[in-house]
Amino acid sequence: MFVVSGVATDNRAIGELAGLAVGATVLLNVMFAGPITGASMNPARSLGPAIVHHEYRGIWIYLVSPTLGAVAGTWAYTFIRYTNKPVREISKSASFLKAVANGGAK
Repeated sequence: MFVVSGVATDNRAIGELAGLAVGATVLLNVMFAGPITGASMNPARSLGPAIVHHEYRGIWIYLVSPTLGAVAGTWAYTFIRYTNKPVREISKSASFLKAVANGGAK
């Protein structure tokens, strides 16, 4: 969610590379978390097979974790990106760190 927030909502992001960034994030999630979780990043994808096979043990973790992770990632990105200016006033070359260094984000 952190990467999606960065490339989809930040006007400083390079829009042409958004698909590549999101795709690379999904690929890395599947490669590293796949062997542990079965690469389940979508609660609906986990719920369907559980209903068909009547196997509900441990399903709560597959429903709760992606939701909490998305909320936490969105909150973290919003907190890091916080400025006191509206999005349309932030120039494409401005950054949060430059604004803090110049005393702009108060």
